[in-house]
Amino acid sequence: MASYMILTPPGGRADDDRARFVVDRFSWSAFLFPALWLFAKRQWLFGIAVAVLQILLISLATITGGLLAALLLHLALALLVALEGPMLIVRRLITCGWTLRAIVPARDLETAEEIYFANVPSSHHRATEQPAIDWSRQAPAKAGAGLGLFESYGER
Repeated sequence: MASYMILTPPGGRADDDRARFVVDRFSWSAFLFPALWLFAKRQWLFGIAVAVLQILLISLATITGGLLAALLLHLALALLVALEGPMLIVRRLITCGWTLRAIVPARDLETAEEIYFANVPSSHHRATEQPAIDWSRQAPAKAGAGLGLFESYGER
């Protein structure tokens, strides 16, 4: 099962038909063609950086003993783009003013749409809609030292 992140356009309602469903899962096309996949998704800066790294890795492979290192680094780069590529798309949309409304686990897009639109109140039922929390503008909570790699954001 995959997770679908649902984003609505700037100023859009939660039940907007222009809502965008971005699937958060491994992408084989991003794994096989990382730079081209980033360019196709309009991630220009990341696409250029990955293309330059791929060219450098090709030149590293021509050096004696550099083939294994180049292959391993290229594999790591391809895995990074294939796993984190959808999050780059979501971050770009959020910086353009889109609102992350929900994250829905579903097996396919149709099921995710059914789950989301069945649980979202339509705009004609409520005159005023409460805006979603803008997480990008929230200040992180001041917490003490914690264990692990992730911030606790104030919870215990």
